[in-house]
Amino acid sequence: MVRIGIEASTVLLSMLSRKAIDIDFVKVDGDSSMEMLNEALSYKPVLIHDINRYFWLNYEDPFKDEVMATARKMLDAAKPPWFSTGIGASAEPQGHTLPYWRGADAAALQTREKVTENIIRNARRLKEWLDMPLLLENFNYHPTNAYEYICEPTSFSSLIQAIDCDVLLDLSHAQISAYNMGWGDPRSYLKALPLNRVREIHISHPEVRNGQMLDMHLPIQPLDIELLGWILAHTPAEVVSLEVSDDVTDELLLQQAAAMREVV
Repeated sequence: MVRIGIEASTVLLSMLSRKAIDIDFVKVDGDSSMEMLNEALSYKPVLIHDINRYFWLNYEDPFKDEVMATARKMLDAAKPPWFSTGIGASAEPQGHTLPYWRGADAAALQTREKVTENIIRNARRLKEWLDMPLLLENFNYHPTNAYEYICEPTSFSSLIQAIDCDVLLDLSHAQISAYNMGWGDPRSYLKALPLNRVREIHISHPEVRNGQMLDMHLPIQPLDIELLGWILAHTPAEVVSLEVSDDVTDELLLQQAAAMREVV
């Protein structure tokens, strides 16, 4: 049976404290506080996503002692069934140039060979550091120097094969890459990914603005649920996690959880 999770927020934690919502996991990001993690753990098992905003597998050396010590503390407390993080970017440094995407100066763009070399080396090191399976997440393409190579399904698939790890499939990211890279139907893009290695799915609703599809973490719509049903039929996914914006309400979370339950 596929289980469901929802991203941690003050609204979700309040609902869990009142037993007002039925979910299986809480998704906690690596940038979250230990206080939030411990509160989430007092209600439900936790899935931890990312180490922090400065840890990128394409960087020359993302393994900073203080960063990794914090990550270890969170993982030891949560004891999740796996750990997930992004596949990496294509520039060093890079960061949020707008709320909805990352970018970098052209001078920071790495070569395809350097990106591939760094991601494989650092992901293998991360696998050794972890005491649990590693899932790597697909990203959402924008022409901003931060998403080159890695959003190409052949490149992503080759990296997963070389690292020998499983996949966190972000459905919104896949829809965005398919749209912004001109693939048309996102199913054609999804079919080119290593779907047999998917263990967790992230879902939210993306939106098109000024010609670009954006990762807005909007409430899921019927078309998102339809796509989720399709992808569940084509993967061995075990968990579907809902990503939400900060202004979510009790009523909306209940509606979103119910919609997910119907398809899983």
